[in-house]
Parts: sequence; C-alpha cells; structure tokens
Amino acid sequence: MEFSKSTQTIYDESSKKISEIKGYFLRLLPFWIAGAITALVATGYAQLFSWAEHLSQKIYDVTGLWFILIPPVFFVLSWVLVEKFAPRANGSGIPQLMVAVDLAEQKQSSVIKSLLGWRIIIVKVLSSILGVIGGGAIGREGPTLQISGSIFHLVNKYWKFSEIQNRSAFLLAGAASGLASAFNTPLGGIVYVVEELAKSHLNSFRTGVLHAVICAGIISQMIMGSYLYLGYPKVAGFSFSQLWQYLVVALFAALIVTLFTQSLKAVVIYRGKLVSFKSKLFFTVTAGFLFSLMVVFISKTGLGPGQETLNRLLFSEQMASLTDIVARFLGSAFTYANGGAGGVFAPILSLGGSVGSFFSSALEFELGPLSVLIGMSAGLAALTHSPLTSFILILEMTDRHRAIFPLMLAAIVGHGVSRWISQQSFYEFVSERILKETSTVVGKNESSD
Repeated sequence: MEFSKSTQTIYDESSKKISEIKGYFLRLLPFWIAGAITALVATGYAQLFSWAEHLSQKIYDVTGLWFILIPPVFFVLSWVLVEKFAPRANGSGIPQLMVAVDLAEQKQSSVIKSLLGWRIIIVKVLSSILGVIGGGAIGREGPTLQISGSIFHLVNKYWKFSEIQNRSAFLLAGAASGLASAFNTPLGGIVYVVEELAKSHLNSFRTGVLHAVICAGIISQMIMGSYLYLGYPKVAGFSFSQLWQYLVVALFAALIVTLFTQSLKAVVIYRGKLVSFKSKLFFTVTAGFLFSLMVVFISKTGLGPGQETLNRLLFSEQMASLTDIVARFLGSAFTYANGGAGGVFAPILSLGGSVGSFFSSALEFELGPLSVLIGMSAGLAALTHSPLTSFILILEMTDRHRAIFPLMLAAIVGHGVSRWISQQSFYEFVSERILKETSTVVGKNESSD
C-alpha cells in the first residue's frame, strides 16, 4: 500500500513537472518563431536594400546631370505608396513602434493595426527601396524595427497554442530582434529596448526577449555570416593626454547632430500642417529637386545611407571635408522631408562620423579613425537620448574594445548636449505627435458611437 502511494506521488510530481516544462516551452515558442521569421525577413530586406544602393550609384554614374530628375520621381513614388496605402509606414518606424508598445495592453486594435501589420511590412519595404533607388539618404535600421514589430504583432494575433501574457513585452522582443538583425548587434538590441523603449515595461522584460534575440541573431549569422557592420578599423587605445580632444570632437558632433534633429522636427511640424494632396505632393517634389541639386552640384557624398562614407573614413587615411558634412546633413534632411519610409539611424552615424573626422583634422588632433567612432557615438546619443545603447552599438559594430572609454565619454557628451537643447529625443517627439493624433481619432470614433 505504501509503495503504491509513493508511486502515485512520483507520478503526480512527474506529471506536474512535465506540465510546467510544456507550459514554459509553449510560452517561449512564439518568441522563437517570431524571432526566426524576423531574422529571415530582416536579412532579405538588408540584401534588397544593398541592391538598391548599388543600383542608385549606377544610375548616378550613367545619367550625369540628368540625375536631377531621378530623385523627385522616386521620392514621389515612395511618398504616394505610403500616403495611399499605409500613412503610418512613413519615416523611421521607431516612433510608431514606441506608440504600439504603449497601447498594446489597451483595447485599441484599430490603432495598433494602423501602426503594425501586413500592410505596414509591405509598404515599408517598397517605399524605402524606392527612396534608396532614387538616391535617398535613408537607412534600413528604423524600418527594420517597425517591420519586426509587425511580425511579432502578427504572431501574437494568430498564435492559438498558448497565451501571450504581456503583449507589450512581446513587441519589445520584436524591437530587440529587429535591431539585432539590422546591425548584427544582439547586445545593442537588448540594451536599446530597455533604455529607449521599455520604460514602464521593465518588469515584464525578461527571458522572452533574450530568446527572441538569440534566435534572430543565430539565423541572421547563418545567412549573412559573422560580419561586423563597420569591419575592424585600426584605432588607438585610451590616452589620458587626449581626453580633452575626445570631449571636443564629441561636442562638435553632438551640436551638429542635435541641430540636424531639430531641423527634422521642424520638417515633421510643417508636413503635419499640410492637408491637401497637392500641397503634400508639391513639398515632396521640392524636397526631391533640392536633394538632386545638392548631390549634383555640391557632393555625391549625400547619396545613400552613408555606410560607404564611413568605410572611406575608417579604412583609409582620408579625412572628411566640410562639404561632406554639408552633403550628409542636407541630403538626409531633404530625403526625410519627402514623407516616404526610411530611417535616420545610419544617416546619423555617417553625419556624426564625418563631423568627428573633420574637426579632428581641422584642429590637428592625431586621433585617426577613433575620431570617426567618437563622432558616431556622440551623434547617435544625441539622436536617441540613449547613451548606453549608443556606445554599445558602435562597440559591437567594430569590435574595438580598446576604444570603449572614448566611446562612453562621447555618448555622455552627446546625450548631455542634446538634452540641454531639447528635453525630447527626435523619436519621443514624433511618437508623442502620433499618440495625440491617434487619441483624437479614437475620441471622435467613441463620440460618434
């Protein structure tokens, strides 16, 4: 009799343990599935984006002065696609994801649907590719986050085998997976969503995100290889005697990138005041022609997301010129003004790196490629107001651990300068406007009901 009771106890405990393991497995399975899909889509998007960049360069080389007509045409196509089919697919995509995370636990499915979903994925990819073919100075990193958030949203929508208890945390896992896939920076992906996106969702931000990032990262590396976004630049280690030089270079990069982000805010405000299709079309065409004139008559450095510029500055003895800075600044601003899809992450890295290189050379600092990395770290912190993410991303992109302290200092300077000028980061500014617009729409719908 005692033996049977003991056997029954063991059986009950074993069944309970198996049930717990099964439940744990089913809770993690949607993170694995969504992370794997994100990796496949993100790597495919990266390759398509690279193809578009090369095509744009060929078009520029072949057309000569006739290139003036190319950007306006493709900018209009990029914008019309967004305007007609998915207005919330415009711009970077990170502010839209921030809003979706905030609203995920609320019963506002119509609002979430306008920010994330099948239509967003398709329009985001097509619009950004059209913008790049037209020479636009945009990146794929922000769009990848909105695309990955959409993938996780869709998995959450169709997953029926277990309950996804916290939808906000699930979308945060999508953001981390997207950034990890876009830059091949898994640690940066996790840190970014904690620092920039998570905010009040930190308590639920645990194992699932890590699993999603690992899954996305492994599959991305299986497809793309174990690559670094910016390779292995040769940089000097930390030198106390050059500390003030690090700070000066970071200060200039932070000031210019902050000025750039403020100009983008002005563009967002102005475009928001445009109501009619004709006025928006005229603004887009104007931005396209201004971009064309800048590229043809000032410098072609303003073409594309700017990775080619960074590679030139990091792996040759060339230093950036003032023209490079002007071209990257205006090229990115005119491209963003067109209203189509496209990120500012990569253009900011290029702008910040160019500023760092130029002022290091102008002031006769002997920092070499380190000045580029310092400018990138300061610039990214000025854009995002996320200093921890900024230096970790640059660190993972280059694998230059000996530069960790200059990068940390640059990120602190970039964050401080930007916060001193404006309390809101660019992404926070845009997401707040989206929240106001969506709350107005929801209020009207409720009053009509």
